[in-house]
Amino acid sequence: MLRYLGIGPRQFGLYPLKPIARMNWEFFAVLRGRVTPLVEGAPGAPLTGATLWVTAPGSAHTWGGDGPRRAHIAVFHFGSVPAPLEAAVREQGQLALSLTPADCRRVAALARSLQVDFQQPTRLSNLVFEAAVLELSLLALRKLPNAKAPPLTDQAEHTVAAAIAWYAGHVQANPSIVEVARQVHVSPSTLRRLFHRVRGERPARVFGRLQLEKGMRLMTETNLKLEGIAAECGFTSTSDFCRAFKAFTKVTPTVWRQTILAPPRAAREAAR
Repeated sequence: MLRYLGIGPRQFGLYPLKPIARMNWEFFAVLRGRVTPLVEGAPGAPLTGATLWVTAPGSAHTWGGDGPRRAHIAVFHFGSVPAPLEAAVREQGQLALSLTPADCRRVAALARSLQVDFQQPTRLSNLVFEAAVLELSLLALRKLPNAKAPPLTDQAEHTVAAAIAWYAGHVQANPSIVEVARQVHVSPSTLRRLFHRVRGERPARVFGRLQLEKGMRLMTETNLKLEGIAAECGFTSTSDFCRAFKAFTKVTPTVWRQTILAPPRAAREAAR
């Protein structure tokens, strides 16, 4: 799900932004001009042009600019990314990948093509957004050296992917690790070992994110109250859902709805 889209000129050197923790996966591309990521308490890196940065949720950062000079950027925030890219970012930290002129043109065209679906979503918009995150993820992964790609076996990947897919289809029941392992024909201990090998984290953490991702989709696409959303996501109470959501995003579901959904809705209302 595309949660934020920005494209156009920025003057970060004149109008700096405060570092804030990103709630989503961020693809930040500087297409013309130069910028640099800034983290509070850390020295700034040199200004860079024609670069795509990929950052995991939870990173608190902002962007520095080249004095009054403008930088043309495209920014995409998604709730999730494909597993190979997630593994690479969590292993290496924020990715900074050089873009060719053709890459820059393609990223700019992609951002422009998403504007209508982002501002006035239709029943097909989520498919458009899924195609966009796949395209950006492939662009990023193809620029990583082969030696840095996570060493995964086909069978391990298949088992983990099957477990995630099955859990995603049964989120409301909040199945245990024992139930998931039974469905993919391995023991719970083997499933934990495969998750650690393929994704570098425990199944419970991955499954917990799936619950919250469903909650984000429901908050985006429906008018359900939090009680109904919590139940749909497999939580026994609204307070459990709110506590888990805040631990993951650093904000409450109510604030998330206001900060993530209000701007696109305002834009849609203004366009009518």
